[in-house]
Amino acid sequence: MKILFFQWHSFMNQGIEGALKRLTIDYDIFFYQFADWETDDRFLELFQKQLRSANYRLVLSVNFSPLISKVCEEAKISYIAWVYDSPLHIRDLSAFSNSYTKVYLFDRGQAEEFKKKGFHAEHLPLAVDPQVFRQATFEQDTAEYNCDIAFLGKMYQTEYQYFKAPLNEYLQGYLEGIIGAQMKIYGGYLIPELVTQQLLDKMNVDYAKYASDGFQMGQQELEYMLACEVTGRERYIALALLSEHYKTDLYSEEKDERLTYVRYCGYADYYKQMPRVFSQSRINLNISLKAIRTGIPLRVLDIMGCGGFVLTNYQEELAEYFVPGEECVIYESLEDMFEKVRFYITHDEERKRVANNGYEKVKRDFTFDSRIKTMFEDYAVKG
Repeated sequence: MKILFFQWHSFMNQGIEGALKRLTIDYDIFFYQFADWETDDRFLELFQKQLRSANYRLVLSVNFSPLISKVCEEAKISYIAWVYDSPLHIRDLSAFSNSYTKVYLFDRGQAEEFKKKGFHAEHLPLAVDPQVFRQATFEQDTAEYNCDIAFLGKMYQTEYQYFKAPLNEYLQGYLEGIIGAQMKIYGGYLIPELVTQQLLDKMNVDYAKYASDGFQMGQQELEYMLACEVTGRERYIALALLSEHYKTDLYSEEKDERLTYVRYCGYADYYKQMPRVFSQSRINLNISLKAIRTGIPLRVLDIMGCGGFVLTNYQEELAEYFVPGEECVIYESLEDMFEKVRFYITHDEERKRVANNGYEKVKRDFTFDSRIKTMFEDYAVKG
């Protein structure tokens, strides 16, 4: 029996394929890049045709597609989605309830929220395959990637100021209060509790005075915008602070002109450049999107899988799966972050020891083989 592995321009494709081959699971690949994950007639036509071409027992995808779920439900074929995003950027989540669909979320907090709603959601941490990055990490060391601190990721330059401007002074202050409260909390996600229906109603009264198109702010949209704004502010402050004292490189498609001491390096290819950044930088900084409630971001595992040293904000699951100070280093405030940077920059052997321990840990306990087995065990998929 074959499985169908749906691919798009996502991370983890090579790691999953390697595991499928090692586990001798017969599979085909169907590649398609959605313009809209929820409405795409061309995809439905092509995907239905693909499913009819062989006796597939199961469809697997990275991240969740309502359209795949719909087709699999109609064809009575099991569908597994393994999600590395939090939150999910899907408007209509009704397909989560489809009887042939099962979704594995890396963020346990998010999985618990979906379970409360009756969705078929389970928690499963992400994985990393160091062999995928091996060639790039073992290439000759070059000055191009050497630095004290590297940060790879979005700067989350949001439209928050645009959406705040039409609001009255009280509501503007209230939103700033939410942002301020969330910035002080590490390991907790307060925003959903603070974005009440009463707040949304008051905001939408103000928007109605100015929006000729009838715009109304939704809860999901406001929560995500605030989470991105908090994350963007924290990333800016961290990089501004560190770059005044250390050689700091930023790998991102977004450039913040205020970061005058940061070396902007542009986009880093996931398979070719990213491994060299992580392996050759002295400290790799991870600042998680605030919407991630408890989970270990893929970025943290990728850093360790490349043999890099990771300094990351606190996440509940990080402290459960890793030994802080032995396999990774966790900070609990920006002040704590700065002090730990200062220590590990001047203690090379200790930094290398932690990086090596982290590498060995993910190589042993965060494998794609074990994750695929977990996902497939309920379906008794055999080669």
